[in-house]
Amino acid sequence: MLRTLLIFLLLVFLLGIWYPIFGQQAQDLSFTQQDIVAYLSGEKTANDRHLLKARTTAAERRIARLYLQGWMEELQVKAQEHDYLQPNLHPAMDFLLAPYRGTNLYGILPAHTESPEYVILGAHYDSKLGCPGAVDNATGIALIFGVLQKLVRIEQRRKNVLIVFFDQEEEELIGSTAFAQFLQREEYDVHSVHTFDMVGWDGDGNGEVELGAPSPFLLPFYEKQAERLNIPVYISRGGSTDYQSFLKAGYEVIGVNEAVSKGDFSPYKDTPEDTYDRVNFSYLKQVTNFVSATISDLITKEDDYYESN
Repeated sequence: MLRTLLIFLLLVFLLGIWYPIFGQQAQDLSFTQQDIVAYLSGEKTANDRHLLKARTTAAERRIARLYLQGWMEELQVKAQEHDYLQPNLHPAMDFLLAPYRGTNLYGILPAHTESPEYVILGAHYDSKLGCPGAVDNATGIALIFGVLQKLVRIEQRRKNVLIVFFDQEEEELIGSTAFAQFLQREEYDVHSVHTFDMVGWDGDGNGEVELGAPSPFLLPFYEKQAERLNIPVYISRGGSTDYQSFLKAGYEVIGVNEAVSKGDFSPYKDTPEDTYDRVNFSYLKQVTNFVSATISDLITKEDDYYESN
């Protein structure tokens, strides 16, 4: 009896030590996403005790990157920083204003079989000045981590997955533009680019998802899963968000958003009221499951898909 009690106490002790390292990875998806959005939008602090009021200044964005890096390491994805120096949109402004400086954060989940191709999943991590940026765009970040949680468990990934968090989207897509140039310069074999911006509002409760500027190549994969999961989707061609940077660079792209083009998007966007309590986490989880199923198909069954169609 005493021996059994000692073994039990030892197990409790060991679990108490290791839970802080591996506990978050084992959490329920919705709980994990709530934790990410809460920290990024200043609802709560993390272990470093920083409270993020916004993600606009260089110091705020650095704190956000350190937090995201911690989550990447939780999921065994090595975080890498892509520092950039980008000119102003109008060259003459360089004489008056300093060029843009920023840092994108990215990491690679490798394929299990040898593959040169990369599926890119991206979301911006900055926010407007003085804005907590819960829906815009802590939800896009939380979606990527939710998808990544599922992809790491797949045993037969046929393509590499590159996740990236863009800096300075709120300043004319500067970060994603720089990253598109980085991919071209380093000659990455990019299979496709999927960006996520504002996926936490569903005012009319219909669960609708907007697919922005989807390439004809990618659209069938999303439509297949939308039908299977009974998720209404529609296509838009406009939108000022990160997929535009990759569309201009000639990549196969798609943007996933709440129903922005139909007017069903967070009315608190770009305001101090874009707070944690405004996020519809059930909708976020639904969109996450939708994207997870689609990306899983792309990295495991793409060849099978084309053989059957």
